Amino acid sequence: MSSSDALLLFDVGASQAQGSRKFQEDRYTTILPEHFPVNTNENLAFFAVYDGHGSDAVAEHASQHLHHLLAQRTELPRGDYAIAIKAALADEDALLLERFQHESVEPAMSGSTVAMCLINLTEGELVVSNLGDSHVVMAERDPRTGAPFHIVRIVPSWWWSPGPKTIMLTFMGGCHLQRRLTEAHKPDTPSEQARIKEAGGIVEKRNGVSRLGSLNMSRALGDLQYKNPVNSLGEEHTMPRVRRASSSSTPQRGNFVSNEPYTSRRILHAHRRYLLVIVSDGVSDYIDDTVLIQYVMDLSLRGMQATEVAHDVVSRMACRPRSDNASCVIVMLNGQES
Repeated sequence: MSSSDALLLFDVGASQAQGSRKFQEDRYTTILPEHFPVNTNENLAFFAVYDGHGSDAVAEHASQHLHHLLAQRTELPRGDYAIAIKAALADEDALLLERFQHESVEPAMSGSTVAMCLINLTEGELVVSNLGDSHVVMAERDPRTGAPFHIVRIVPSWWWSPGPKTIMLTFMGGCHLQRRLTEAHKPDTPSEQARIKEAGGIVEKRNGVSRLGSLNMSRALGDLQYKNPVNSLGEEHTMPRVRRASSSSTPQRGNFVSNEPYTSRRILHAHRRYLLVIVSDGVSDYIDDTVLIQYVMDLSLRGMQATEVAHDVVSRMACRPRSDNASCVIVMLNGQES
């Protein structure tokens, strides 16, 4: 890190657990500035969690390619980060389409959510984007102790611990400055339902869950059977194993599943300290954001490194019956003047 950077990477760690699933379909990527292949004088770091569904094919491909596609975007050195991220996601889908057309049916049959953080350490700028239901939570830490500000007592509804029974734990936690920086993209969200309908798709409720075809999300990488041009091809032009997305009789179909991300931007200050936690829904669906943040900081203050903390979080999630794949990336940032 340069001494002129507004922010320093204090600690970074990541881990994942398979849970009760037959396969591990999650992936994650942590790219430090020295390994981010972008032509700029500023120090950029990239962190992402990919939650695959259908198979691990799209999550694996995206975890290997997306940061390179982002680094190649001409908008990136200009600081147009939101535009660069949106374009890189479209570029990734274009690569997946080529793979579908020439190699494998997998990019049509499977997909992946993504939650990512692009951090300009030199300028102190954070850009967060997501597709689907993987999330990023940020908290500001006390510059003296590292604990979250504004501590209050909270009791989580539950927390699974190894063993035959559930153990209720009480943490001193909570942070008024803790916030989720991402949005969940679900088929029954009014804006998403309207977009899907306009594209010629149909949202159906099965077993109490709103679905677009077989999906319980409306934005993702891959899932090409729900996107142009695949979802507009006649049956005779599609590969046999591609399931047709549920649609109306509209002849001109749009993208039922979108790859346009929700993006938010924050300026991080040189005299403050921050915590970022990026998780798949195998974590975020089963623990409140505030409890998660406090638990991470509690373990950190006991001297555990970020990788150990991330491993503890996903291991606890994997102990639940019928647990999902779980992934967690933890990033701790110190302002240069903190």
